[in-house]
Amino acid sequence: MMRSYQLLGLTLLVLVFTSSHRVHAADPAGRWRGEWRSQSTGHHGPMRANIRDNGDGTYDARFTGRFALVIPFTYKVKLSAFQDSMGQPQLHAHKPLGPIMGSYSMNAAAIGNQLNGSFRAAKDLGTIRMERVH
Repeated sequence: MMRSYQLLGLTLLVLVFTSSHRVHAADPAGRWRGEWRSQSTGHHGPMRANIRDNGDGTYDARFTGRFALVIPFTYKVKLSAFQDSMGQPQLHAHKPLGPIMGSYSMNAAAIGNQLNGSFRAAKDLGTIRMERVH
């Protein structure tokens, strides 16, 4: 009987310890601030995002920022949520930009207060690094 209580106590201790130290994915809905950086050209700039939950596993996102420090840009995209092969939550977007620009795609993960990912558009690829705005 005493051994059963010891085993139960040890199990509860392990569960409390692992659950309190595990990093959970954040709900990506909300406001974000950070930067984009092109690995192809070296260009970079500030970027903000406002992400809204659609309640069906997708999110509407509006990204705004600057290119070459002075040229503003804004675009809206639908983000799809899924889990990768390791079980980590991911966000994916794909949007056609027309015959000259090709298409835009993004993969990102929201973990804690960080939203990090990569993008590809036409002949460009790069990274996105953002933090949640409180």
